[in-house]
Amino acid sequence: MYAYFRRSYGPGPFDDEGDVPSREWRIKRNCSLTPRQSLAATVFLMALDLATGVVAAFAFGAWLTLPFSVLCTVAIGIAFIAYSRHATDGEVLTFAPPFVIVEVHERGRRTIHRMNAARLAVSLGDGDGAVYLCDGWQRIPVGRQLPAAARTEFVRQLRRFIVADC
Repeated sequence: MYAYFRRSYGPGPFDDEGDVPSREWRIKRNCSLTPRQSLAATVFLMALDLATGVVAAFAFGAWLTLPFSVLCTVAIGIAFIAYSRHATDGEVLTFAPPFVIVEVHERGRRTIHRMNAARLAVSLGDGDGAVYLCDGWQRIPVGRQLPAAARTEFVRQLRRFIVADC
């Protein structure tokens, strides 16, 4: 599942508020491999590529395969680094009246936005595949990892809970 909804009671996220109901949505990428498995698969692919280049160079005398093999290994390493930077991307939306806290995890960085729930508008983006949370001058895209059907359900849930509790 790409996103899930959780309702919790307990200490609030602000100023030690007690017994304040909060709702939380966690949206993250659907990665089938753990980081360790992904690293192992990448290292295996790089070693296989280098081994093929070395065998072709020494066994068959095709010395030009060795630089191309090294170039391919470097390209695989760059692709792995680019993938791993985005593997933990996602958002956490916490709704604790009267605020909505949006934590955006992108490229290893965490950005926190605090928005007033009474002024919050939720809109579905047209072509970019994002849900926009608007509070005055702030416009934050969330839900880019969700498929279209889950994105519309996410918008419906947000509108229902924000309007119901504000």
